Parts: sequence; C-alpha cells; structure tokens
Amino acid sequence: MNAMPRALWSRLLALVGAALLLRLAVLHGVLLDPAIGLQVDEAQYWGWSRDLQWGYYSKPPVIAALIAASTALFGDAVMGVKALSMALHGATALALASLAHTMAGDRPARAARAAWWAALIALSNPVASLLGLAATTDAPLLLCWTLAAAALWRLQQQDRLRDWAWLGLWLGLGLLSKYTMAVLLVAVVGVMGTRPVAARHPLGGPALMLAVLALLLVPHLAWNAAWGWPTWRHTADITLQAPRSANGSGWARLGEWVGGQWLLFGPLWALLVLQRRVAARAWPAPRAVPTLTPAQRFLLWLALPLLLIGALQAVRAGAQINWTAPAGQALTLALALWLSAPRRRLARQTAAVVVALHLLVLTALPLAGTLARALGGPQAMPPRALDLWARMRGWNSAFATLEAAARAQRDADPHTRLLGTSRTVIAHGQYAWRGLGLPWHAWQPGPTRRATDHYQLTAAWPVDPAADAARPLLIVGEGDALPADWLDRLEPPVRLGECRQPQARGQALHLVLWRTRLRTPGGHTP
Repeated sequence: MNAMPRALWSRLLALVGAALLLRLAVLHGVLLDPAIGLQVDEAQYWGWSRDLQWGYYSKPPVIAALIAASTALFGDAVMGVKALSMALHGATALALASLAHTMAGDRPARAARAAWWAALIALSNPVASLLGLAATTDAPLLLCWTLAAAALWRLQQQDRLRDWAWLGLWLGLGLLSKYTMAVLLVAVVGVMGTRPVAARHPLGGPALMLAVLALLLVPHLAWNAAWGWPTWRHTADITLQAPRSANGSGWARLGEWVGGQWLLFGPLWALLVLQRRVAARAWPAPRAVPTLTPAQRFLLWLALPLLLIGALQAVRAGAQINWTAPAGQALTLALALWLSAPRRRLARQTAAVVVALHLLVLTALPLAGTLARALGGPQAMPPRALDLWARMRGWNSAFATLEAAARAQRDADPHTRLLGTSRTVIAHGQYAWRGLGLPWHAWQPGPTRRATDHYQLTAAWPVDPAADAARPLLIVGEGDALPADWLDRLEPPVRLGECRQPQARGQALHLVLWRTRLRTPGGHTP
C-alpha cells in the first residue's frame, strides 16, 4: 500500500493550516458583534464539560471532553469553546487526503492529485465551512468515521490484526461522539463479506475489534443503565419513534431532505455536472457497460446504508440534514478519485472554480451581520435569511443586565435556588453566569413524567417540597409571565429585572428575573 510522501504531507498541512486560520479570522469577524455568543447546544455542552461523565441525556461524552480540553487550553470565551472542534475538521481533511492517496493506487501523480482534491473538497464544503464554526458532535464523528473507513480499506486489502484493533478504536470513539457511527457497522459487514482476499483472521480479527469496542463502550453503557437509559431513549424518540409530521407529505419531506443533502455537500458542484453534460454532447464517447471497481464498491458501502436510513426517516417524520453528514465523506472520496484520473483537465479546472466559489460564498455568509453593521451602523441587522447567528445573539447581554440583581439575592441568602424555565434558558444562563456561583436547576416534571433534557434528569427541583419551600427562588424566564403550571405551586413572583435584546430583524429576546418561593403543602409561606 502506497504511503504518502513527506513533502506532500507538508504541503497538505500548510493547506489545512491556512484553512484553519481563515476560519478563525471569519469567527473573529463574527464576534466583532459583542451580542453574539454560543448556540444553545454549545452552551449546554460547555456546561457538561464542567462535570465530565461517561454520558449525558442526549449525547455520548466525547463532545464534553473535547470542550473541556479546548477551554483548558484556550479559555472559556466563545473562541476557546470552539477551537478544538474547528481544528478537528482540518484533521478530518488530512485523514481524507491520506485515504484518497491510498485508494488511488500506485501511480504517484494520480495519488497526489487525489489527496489534494480530497482535502480541497473537504475544506470548502458547507460542513467544514459553516458547521466547522461551531462546537458540535459532528466534528469528532466525522474524524472517527474517516479513520475507521481507512482501517476498513486496509483490512479489505490485507487482513492484519492491528487494523482490526484500529477499527475497533475508531468505531468506539465514534459511538462515544454520536450514535450515527453505529451505521458504519453495516459497511464493516458488507465490505469484509465481499473482500477479494482470503481472511487471515476470520474469527480473531472481528473478536479483537469487538473487544476494543466493548472496552470503550462499557463505561458509557453503565452510566446509561444507572440513569435509566436516557441517551438511548432520546435517540429512539428522535428517530424510530418520532411522530409523523403534519407538514407536507412524505414525498415532500423526502424532497426537502434531498435538497438539504445537496446543500450540505456543496450546491455549486452542479456546475461540474453541467460541464460534463455539455462535454458529453460535444464529444460523445462510445457507451460501455459500467462495472464497479473495488474502490467504488467500498465507497457505496460507506454511503448507501446511511443515506437509505436518512431517506426513510425523512419520509416518515422528517430528518435533520446533518444526520447523514458522514455519507459526504464517501462522496468526497469518490469525487477526488474521479478528478485525479488522467485526461480530466477541464473537469479539474471546473472543480477549481467550484472550490473557489464555495470558499468565497461560505466565507462571506457568516460575515453578513458584520457587513450590515459596518454599512448601516451598530444596530443594523442582515436579512433574516442570511443571519446565521440570530439564535446566538443577545443572550450574554441580557444575562449581564440581570446579573447584578441575581448577585444581590445570592448575597442576601446563600441558600437561594436558581431555576430556568427551559433548557435553552438554563444552558445560556450557565455559560453567561459562570462566575455567579449558584447551580442551575430545572423544574421537576413530576414523578410520573420522564425527563426531557439533561437538567431535568440530573438537576430537577424541588426534591423535597416541604424542605425546599424554605428556600428563596430566583427564576429566569422568557416573556412576561411564568408558566401557568408553575404559578399554581409558587407564591406570587416578584419581578427583579428584565431585559430586551434584539436578535434579528423583527425578533427580540425578552428575559425576566423573578423572585418567589415554593408554596408549602398548606399553602403558607414559611
């Protein structure tokens, strides 16, 4: 198997470094708007990173560990929370380049071209350019998926125990990042069941892979078992057991999902398809019966199972477009290998234009708000369709306005309990008031209702209504009133402060800080 030359590695590292610097510059430009903070999931993951465990309500533990390491290195500011996740997208591009180089064969020139195109496509697509600006579970998932695919390709060529161990390692770390990784096991069975070489370790290899996998997963499974399998239940709720959407037919939802996949991989690759259609009409070639190469069969195993599951989920109840993002790794490799072939100079020129346009558009789009403020003043907002940061705007500013009142209540009574009316409020509040010293709690949904987020699972309140009625409550909520079912169990709340912050054109965040107490069983305040 051909190893990538050191000189090529150095040039690819320089490319990835330049791409990372570009993204850091874009994020710096975005954060020139001081109202922009973390997205709600990022804020929640940051909270998890303060309390590392082997699992959490909605996700396995890798994202929390990644953010813990990132903030230990770079601090708790927005850039520090995101830094290592952004770097992992660059590492994924390098892993794709290495795999493309290996899959391209023993011709050095073609292998080098394949590596370059794999890196360029990966670094310029929306996954890396837009999702790469956020701390998400997709960052470690895509890296582990790619490294597992590389181990699987080596196993297809030559059955070695060390590659089985590597496969188990990357499968395990991928599953600890996001359960989507489980779909790759279908590819493992398919590829190894149809490989062209005889198995040297037909039992020992898979057993070693499963042993490594189990070693990594047992602590996570033990955590889930101890808490009543919340991560598994949540995953089932959003996939297998999700109710049918009332909006549109299954075919309409499938069409939306297909369009989302096109946008996710890079919409301007349609230009290359158009160029090939024009070239085929101008210089028709004799038709040949298509036959799949080993590389093509391998890539189909990597992509098709996940895409089929995603399509079925889209028809059934709608699906998040990024859920099938790992399938894009196979598409990236397929396109890179195709572009690396001889006599495709015109196609490579078109692809270079597409990469450049993707980089231009996907660099400018996150900066729409910065541009609007530069042209229209500090209060200017971009059109809502171009405003990627609307849901992240205003939270830190609103909590900063309310913090003095919260500190005064904490100083007056250190036994004060702090609650938020939703997962979104608690996640942003944990991050914004990280120096306040009051732990956040979620309203107890009741003994007969299952927790619907990590805060209800691990920090539900009240625990003992009779004892907890003696404690003052601070509650942060959105809007002018607390939920009606809360008011039935609380003394009349006192408004300590409120803040309105613009988030987007025609949209504002309204946070209110309340002080109250829990009613005693007899209805009297202690």
